Amino acid sequence: MSLAGIIGALIFLGLGMAELVLVKQSAYPALRWRYEKAKTTQSQGLSPSTIMAVVQFQCLILMPVLGYLLGNRMTSMFG
Repeated sequence: MSLAGIIGALIFLGLGMAELVLVKQSAYPALRWRYEKAKTTQSQGLSPSTIMAVVQFQCLILMPVLGYLLGNRMTSMFG
């Protein structure tokens, strides 16, 4: 547990949270509207909640792990 790894994880967590807010504010309403409109023709496809669950996993789990790994890599590269 290096300090650079933890700082990298926190930075990427912040970026992931900002991305999540941006997606919830801009993309989710359009996804929901398109899904509700398509329900009348039985061609809705994936539900918006499934798409948002994948985005949340990516933003809140994968981004901090990537930040931790990159933070450790930067320490080994630059000493």
